[in-house]
Amino acid sequence: MTGEAWLFRVTFVLVLLLGSICAKDEDVSDAIRSLQEQVNALLDHRQQDYNALEGSLKRAMEKNTELFVLKNEVKQLRKEVNALRGGNGNEAKNERLRVRWLGSAVTELQGEVAEVLRTRNASEELAERSRMRGELAMLKGDVAAVGKGIRNLGGRIAKLEAVLGTIRVDITAVKERFSLLSRTCADIASQLSAVQIEVKSVGCQSSTDSSNTMTGRRGEQSEGRSVAASWENDRRNNIDTVYADRNAATIHHRLARRHGYSRHGDEHRRVRVEDRLKSLERRVSMLSSQRRAMLDAKHIAYESQELPTSIIKRVKSLEKNQAELSQRIANVSENAVSTKNIGESIGSRVLGSLRALEEVVESNNTVIKRELVRLGVNAARKAAELSLTREELSNLRRLELELEKLEDRYHLIVDRLPASCEERSTDDRSDRDGLRLVEPGQGRRPMLVYCREGWIVVARRTDGTLDFDRTWNDYALGFGSPVGEYWIGNGILHELTRDNCTRLRVDLLDIYGERWQAEYDSFAIDSRETGYRLRVGGYTGNATDALSYQNGMSFSAKDRDMDDSPVHCAGNYHGGWWFSRCQHANLNGKYSLGLSWFRSDTSQWMSIASSEMSVRRNPDCRRSR
Repeated sequence: MTGEAWLFRVTFVLVLLLGSICAKDEDVSDAIRSLQEQVNALLDHRQQDYNALEGSLKRAMEKNTELFVLKNEVKQLRKEVNALRGGNGNEAKNERLRVRWLGSAVTELQGEVAEVLRTRNASEELAERSRMRGELAMLKGDVAAVGKGIRNLGGRIAKLEAVLGTIRVDITAVKERFSLLSRTCADIASQLSAVQIEVKSVGCQSSTDSSNTMTGRRGEQSEGRSVAASWENDRRNNIDTVYADRNAATIHHRLARRHGYSRHGDEHRRVRVEDRLKSLERRVSMLSSQRRAMLDAKHIAYESQELPTSIIKRVKSLEKNQAELSQRIANVSENAVSTKNIGESIGSRVLGSLRALEEVVESNNTVIKRELVRLGVNAARKAAELSLTREELSNLRRLELELEKLEDRYHLIVDRLPASCEERSTDDRSDRDGLRLVEPGQGRRPMLVYCREGWIVVARRTDGTLDFDRTWNDYALGFGSPVGEYWIGNGILHELTRDNCTRLRVDLLDIYGERWQAEYDSFAIDSRETGYRLRVGGYTGNATDALSYQNGMSFSAKDRDMDDSPVHCAGNYHGGWWFSRCQHANLNGKYSLGLSWFRSDTSQWMSIASSEMSVRRNPDCRRSR
């Protein structure tokens, strides 16, 4: 009972009571009038509240389109309740089972949506994993390059250390050779000094013996022999002098080239110098013995006092040669001293160069150590990044396994889905009307459709709450809800009818409440490239064949005119359809202008209040999944 009816009853009772009281007591009339005025004011106030509430409800209903969907569902439920009331107990039980199956189907649908969301997240994770794999490969390349650089640097350090060790060994060998050369030069100088002293003593003796006279025939013979020996000794002395000069020049030349020594060449030169010095000593000793023999001969000649003038000249020549030899020996001594000085200067230069080289090596070692420290820090950082990358990679592998399991479950669920509304699913509860998830087969994705008596509802118009004046792409993709006003989409229609084994049923309700029906044994929608061309035939029903007039036409919408008319039919009728010139049937026009279907028997258009288009497979076609 509403509040307004209750107030009316209260008012009526009060009026009756007041009427009876008026007959008895006229003094109460004023109280009755005041009470009546209060009741009227209360009624007016309530009426205003009801009007405001009604206006707010209308505004809320206009804003919330879901209310219309719920309204349609309530209507459908009322129809089902009426059917249950008129049926027997088994039908009621079946309906309860259907309602229960609907609940389970909705639950499964929610699970499927959640799994789809998780699959999308897993796809994003797979993309992230591929990116991480690329970064890991780049990181491995960087680590390999760093390792190669470290190995090259270690090889260079080893080479530098080997060169440094060789240089140190060479320095030690040079020092040893330098000390040996110094001792050798000192020995040569002492030997040359001894030779000079001996030559000087020989010269003094020859000058003392030349003042004596020699006589006698035996002396002449002896003088002859001594002269011959003197000539021979003179020749030998000249040869020895030449050899000594050559040896001195060779020693000087070799000592002058001392700065270009090598390890084997220095040893060879040292041995040759020692050999030359020994040869020189032998020749000097031979010269001394020859001098003594010559002095003995001169002494004999002087004793005989018969020394010819030529012998005296020869003696003077020998003395001159002796002086020249002494001068050359002095030159050799000076050359030895200069050679020693050159060796010392070369040694000092070599030591300076080695010190500079050691300083360079030390500085390079400092730089190398600093670089090694930096490389070690980089290697540690790269190792940490590599460990993190490996951990992320393991997580990605785990997610990949979970995704594979999820895909397997998804495929199992899809395999259990029915192929159409007329087929039964594995749970044997697919013979009801309402929302169902079907799997069309041939690699197509599952679809949520509305089933009615084994037919798939592809279009519905009921009350005009959904705007059908949309673009060509909107009609290609589909819009609306399967439980309300709805267009499944031209793309899905093409997928459902591409095998030319589909029927079409059109259910119509005119504005007078009369129902009409048109069925077509052949119904197909071509591909997007053809503009979703309509192919229909095999009409049966009581609504007359109005759709064949538009057979072979492409789909037109407000943004794409593909009809044969000089005017834009889709723009004029505010909806997409397979227009020709312009229409014999149009179930997608503006609802307020009226949906139309041409009756050829009366040559009039019917005004349609609601319509529904459904498809199913022909029973004589074998469907391959």
